[in-house]
Amino acid sequence: MAGVTGAEMAGVATRSSEEVELYGGAIVCDLPVSFADASNFRDVPDHQEVWVDTPSDRSFIVEILERKAEVPDDQAIDFFLSDLAAFNDAREATVLSRRRAPMEELPGMPAEAICLVGLGEQRVAKFNEACANRVHVHMCAVRLPQQETDILLTLNDPASIDPQSSSGAIPVVQGAEEVFQKALRSLCVRNWELFQ
Repeated sequence: MAGVTGAEMAGVATRSSEEVELYGGAIVCDLPVSFADASNFRDVPDHQEVWVDTPSDRSFIVEILERKAEVPDDQAIDFFLSDLAAFNDAREATVLSRRRAPMEELPGMPAEAICLVGLGEQRVAKFNEACANRVHVHMCAVRLPQQETDILLTLNDPASIDPQSSSGAIPVVQGAEEVFQKALRSLCVRNWELFQ
């Protein structure tokens, strides 16, 4: 960009995302400023935080779940993606990748946390429509054994939208991986009493 200083670029980058409070500020993370708290316009269960980005049809969801102790860590991403696919009535669901995340990817989490990340793909219909969209599901399971809790973070990112879908006019946007990585890097629990 000709004529734009480093300070101006830093200002643009700063405004492109902001810290959002989850669960009344007990947890925080950074999301793009275009994401809105869905609880302002629809019911959201108490164990969830849902943020939506209307221009891209993306959604970011945080769920606090009772720890699934019967699910081994190396199977957690597959388990949670499968559970989500069933809940979404997905026509097809595939796990594309899974791995254990090093602590530098989630520096705000305690050392004893087990952090697992993965990517899935689902073919799902919106609002029981006949057509289905292909959605990439970026997922992180933060397993907190001491709190007997699993925190599930999910970014739903449309990869291909059927023209007949109610979202048919929405363009497919790149950059979901960066959005998800920034949310994970900035994830921080400020009030551990949330888990009591």
